[in-house]
Amino acid sequence: MGKDSDIDYGRIVHYILIAIVAGALLWLNYCNFQEHISSNNALINNYSPKEDEMAKYRNPVVAGLFYSSDAQSLSEDVENYLKTENRMSSYQPQILIVPHAGYRYSATAAAKAYASLRNFSDKIRNVILVGPSHRVAFDGVAAPSVDYFKTPLGSVALNREIIQEMHSQSGVRILDKAHAQEHSLEVQLPFLQKVLKKFKIIPLVYGNVRAEEVVKVLNPYLHREDTIIVISADLSHYYDYETAKALDKITADLVARNEADVDEHLSCGAIGINAALILAKENNFRPEMLDMINSGDTAGDKDSVVGYGAWSFEKNKETEPQTELEKEVANLKSFTENYGETLLNIAEQSVREAVIEHRKYSPARDDYDNALFDKGAAFVTLTDKNGDLRGCIGTIVPNQGIAKDVAGNAYRAAMEDNRFSPVSEKELDGLNISISFLTGFERIRYMDEADLLTKINQDIDGIILRDGNRQGVFLPSVWKQLPQKQEFLNNLKIKAGISPSYWSNKIKVYRFRTVEIKKDEN
Repeated sequence: MGKDSDIDYGRIVHYILIAIVAGALLWLNYCNFQEHISSNNALINNYSPKEDEMAKYRNPVVAGLFYSSDAQSLSEDVENYLKTENRMSSYQPQILIVPHAGYRYSATAAAKAYASLRNFSDKIRNVILVGPSHRVAFDGVAAPSVDYFKTPLGSVALNREIIQEMHSQSGVRILDKAHAQEHSLEVQLPFLQKVLKKFKIIPLVYGNVRAEEVVKVLNPYLHREDTIIVISADLSHYYDYETAKALDKITADLVARNEADVDEHLSCGAIGINAALILAKENNFRPEMLDMINSGDTAGDKDSVVGYGAWSFEKNKETEPQTELEKEVANLKSFTENYGETLLNIAEQSVREAVIEHRKYSPARDDYDNALFDKGAAFVTLTDKNGDLRGCIGTIVPNQGIAKDVAGNAYRAAMEDNRFSPVSEKELDGLNISISFLTGFERIRYMDEADLLTKINQDIDGIILRDGNRQGVFLPSVWKQLPQKQEFLNNLKIKAGISPSYWSNKIKVYRFRTVEIKKDEN
């Protein structure tokens, strides 16, 4: 055979080896790629779920029907409704009654109610929404199990803590199907999203239930300054225009008198309205009608209309019953009118004897009226001729006759306040003396620090803060130097020996009031 027919086996082996190596490399690359795409870099022992992975949502069901499903259009619509209403309430409403129809028909009335909340947008943190069930029959009052209600404007969180309280204390049931297709609460949310800043909702739908049972659910939250109750209710249905006006006037007259006698043929939310009227009558709330219209006024057809009303219920400032602290303030004012000047003289004598004679003055019963030896608690405050603090010592619990309490605290303010050197004799003529008489204490219940701040009455409350064996006390007069609530609380923490950034829900907080008298005013 010739050379051309010879087979070059060496070259063939060479090519085979190259093919084997290339195949092996491709296989290894493939395996590495498969391993890479089947695994993440993160470790499972570092896993934590994303916030929204664990949350449950209730999606809107009437967006695009009762109101726009487009976020921008909805925002503009609600803002335009609110712009037409310039009423700004001086007092925070306790309860609102609002309609729940399509915005085309009822939003002008609803806007008048929601506009009254604009002055309190920083204060209101919880909105209890109460409406009738239109689609699901059930007994009692129902809350959902979800964490958020969605609208085109975003998500609104539910206050699960309050819902749990209602569930355990007043028998509110958890029933998602009652909320799934219900519009009476959903239509309120875009207005709330526009007028409030940071809030949570407690959505309640009622079925077959008495108004008194709804009152039982709502009553514990009625006087919380961070909470408002919104009752969702339309009025008469499908009468001609004039008949509807006459029937809705009956409802308006009942509301004006706080008479819980609204019949179901007068309103699809009669039970909620009656619950509001019971609460209003029991608590002396003053109803104010904000608007009364029907669909004939807004949509044009007057042959068969639906009525809509909006009301606000506020505390009646003229006849509002006094709290226990307010009663004690009135009693202290009466006491100081009779004995204030004498007690200021006792304080002055105690300071003078401390500074000049270096002794403690103790008032004798023979020298003073017997009433001055009733137990009382007071702070004595000393300021110099420039108005600067020179000493302040007091008692927070009554444990001795008020004359002795004032004399002892005057001595300690002059000589033993460790923030200052003892008062000198040359300072006496320019020294001003004031006495603050303390009421008893009222425990402030709160959910967290933010909730506590909403419950403190600025410029009025004195506050005691206790954390274990640490305690801080600020008189109401401190508000003059620390006018902001957070600043006031942070400085009170510092006084108690606590970091201003620290918080624990085990901290106990009490409020009290004072009646102050001054030597230079007598």
